[in-house]
Amino acid sequence: MSPRPPARRGACPAFLAPMETGDGLILRLVPAEGAISPDQLRGLARAATAFGNSMMEITARGSLQVRGLTAETVAPLQDAVLALGITPRLGLAIDISPLSGLDPREAADARPLAGRIREGAAGLAGKLGPKVSVVIDGGGAISLGGQRADVRLAAMRSGAGVMWSVTIGGGAPELLVEQHAAAQALDALSRIAALGRRARATDLPGCDTAQGDHDKPPAPLGTFALADGRFACGIGLPFGAGVAGLFTALADAAEAAGASDLRPATERVLLATGLDADGALAFAAEARRLGCLVAPDDPRAYVAACPGAPACVCAHFPARDLAPLVAEALAPLLDGTVTVHLSACAKGCAHPAPATLTFVGMDGGIALVHEGAPSGARGPVIAVDALAARLATLALTPRAPGETGRGLLARMQEAGLPAGLWLREGNDRPMVKT
Repeated sequence: MSPRPPARRGACPAFLAPMETGDGLILRLVPAEGAISPDQLRGLARAATAFGNSMMEITARGSLQVRGLTAETVAPLQDAVLALGITPRLGLAIDISPLSGLDPREAADARPLAGRIREGAAGLAGKLGPKVSVVIDGGGAISLGGQRADVRLAAMRSGAGVMWSVTIGGGAPELLVEQHAAAQALDALSRIAALGRRARATDLPGCDTAQGDHDKPPAPLGTFALADGRFACGIGLPFGAGVAGLFTALADAAEAAGASDLRPATERVLLATGLDADGALAFAAEARRLGCLVAPDDPRAYVAACPGAPACVCAHFPARDLAPLVAEALAPLLDGTVTVHLSACAKGCAHPAPATLTFVGMDGGIALVHEGAPSGARGPVIAVDALAARLATLALTPRAPGETGRGLLARMQEAGLPAGLWLREGNDRPMVKT
């Protein structure tokens, strides 16, 4: 038995092109400057309540989303965003660290290179597909190493200067100075555009090998020192989502703590910047009280979950509702070596890369893939309401001295022991390994 084919592939919601799903239209907003004020976040929360279903999200790539819009309320929401003074990023997705230019640990400020590429790619508007992206990693406290991209540029210190490692699709990296790195990136984008809007970098000659799976860096939770002597404090939304009231409360907490602005970040994190040491502690304490993640060892930080049913038309189970139970059940194994993905269909929107354990919605229940992506799911199937209890039993399996959670799962996979998870009689197949 295979997962139900997803209804849509190759599409992303955007500010000017919201995407329809089970609970209405989703509008994605990336502030062009990467930051918004507490008052702007409060205004966005009001708009999400007035024109959507009040659900808001921060995605794994650090975008804000408003859910539950209708065809009639999209334009008023867009107008509200502009009236708040928020300039949305339009066109090519170029991702940089939200702390670029503020982080004393970075090898280079990624903003000038991002501006050069954005300006050079302006003529490609409408020719590149919505999923084509550029990642520019200047190094520093917040790594973008886990993000896939058509064009990846990573800063590397070279003597007194900086060089950029440029990788196109799955091709070999090339070390270049900034000017030549920008030219290389723009040439690749032009060649992708020439192949049509469905093309990606892996369609280019010499770049067609699959991109390697980058180790997922930890979520940027906690306190980060800034170059000016102040601090940023990163807190995580529970599985990336919350009602508008939670965002309002976080805006109030950031303002009370003395934050200069708020910045959506990778792995569904919201950063408050410009804090003094006491302000960072106060913001984290209030975020904890509100139920947010404030430390990297929170088990929820290792569990990615899509909205699931009924919010998504493709979903087979309520992934986000199930996620807290799964995180609690697997907590003994979530030691930083294990990633878990609850994917209510085969698209894998919440975590496109392979995870240690991926649970995939299928007709009749959930399939499990070990060290693979949702697309690798086949039977066996476990009932949705039995999953958390079975995982709690699995997590109690004794570990050998020094054995990690991931190591334990690999040992169990080799022994075929995970068959005990499944309910169907006579089904003794182990986890699917892809």
